[in-house]
Amino acid sequence: MGKGRESDFAEVLFDRLLLESFPSESSAYHRSESEKKRQEHLDALRSRVTWHINHSLSIRQKEVLKLLLLGKREAEIGVILGVRQQVVNIYKHRAIKRLKSVLSG
Repeated sequence: MGKGRESDFAEVLFDRLLLESFPSESSAYHRSESEKKRQEHLDALRSRVTWHINHSLSIRQKEVLKLLLLGKREAEIGVILGVRQQVVNIYKHRAIKRLKSVLSG
């Protein structure tokens, strides 16, 4: 596998968590053991990601990630925060790099 951009990691991680958080067509009352274990694993992963977002990132990095997850573009975020788009990009990449390092280690 080739070396991708740091932003690819966060996009894949958050897209996957979002997709997997939607309810499945199977009954919530009759889940198999493997489904229960999978759900426990996802809950633990969500908990770790949330904790690290709240405790490992700067205030600006959190603001940028929150706005990105709300669907804002970097240029829009720059206007909202009163900084240039390039600064938003730096905050985003530093946040992704930080999350990648704390979640993989």
